[in-house]
Order: sequence, then structure tokens, then C-alpha cells
Amino acid sequence: MRLSLGWWIIDTVHASLVILSSLYTVWPIPINVIAALTGGSIILGAGMSIMLAGIIKFRSLRKISGLDTSGLVTTGIYQWSRNPQFFGWFLALIGISLIGRSEFSFLLTVLAIISYHYYITRIEEPYLERIFGEKYLLYKSRTPRYFRIRGKE
Repeated sequence: MRLSLGWWIIDTVHASLVILSSLYTVWPIPINVIAALTGGSIILGAGMSIMLAGIIKFRSLRKISGLDTSGLVTTGIYQWSRNPQFFGWFLALIGISLIGRSEFSFLLTVLAIISYHYYITRIEEPYLERIFGEKYLLYKSRTPRYFRIRGKE
């Protein structure tokens, strides 16, 4: 419960910092405003759509927070990615950073992506292997972590 609450707090603070630094264009990136708004909006929209598809498939705030492990979700968007919510969130943060043309937002986003990836590979996946056993290992073997973006699994 505390780990879940901690992540919600960290996510909220981090997202607030990304949004604020984008609103105020902290460490401006010299890029065309129209290109930044257009590209950033497309990336933000795609990210939010992917993230929401994952959230909707979970159907429970307890499940989203990792407090309900009653079943492994492997259908819908989860048949293409084991982590669509994280992937969508990564895209949304990149889109916000691009819209704000803020190098500082990009830096915060890169740090978040590295942190989330570490969490996924070192904490979440071993936990899911312990909880769901062979069922998760089979799912993991056939479904990429981030939409066919495969690294060392």
C-alpha cells in the first residue's frame, strides 16, 4: 500500500514539474513553435490514448495501483505490450515537453523513463513472476515490454 501511494505522489510531483517547466519554457529549445505544438500534441494524444486503453482494461484503481493481484490482464492492449500505461505515460511526457519546448522538461522526462524502466525490470516483473508464476512467464515470453521495442528481457 505504501509503495503504491509513494508512486502516486512521485508521479503527481513529477508531472507537475514537467507541466510547469513546459508552461514557463525552462531552458528553451530552439525549435519552431508550430512544429513543437503540432508534433507535441500528436505525441501527447497518442500517449494518453495508449495509457487510457491500459487503464480501462484494468477496470480498477486497486488493480492499477498494484493492490489487487486477482488476475493477470493479457487481453486488449495488453496483448501488444506488457506496459502500455507506462509507455503511454512516457509518450505523454515527451509530448508535453515538446509542446513547452523545454529542455528541463525533457531532462525530467528522461529521468522518469529511466526510473520507471528500472522499477519495471527490477521490481515489478520479478514480483509478477512470483505472483503469477508460469502464466506470467509465458505472457512475458510472447508479449514485448514496450510495443515491439525489445531490449534485453
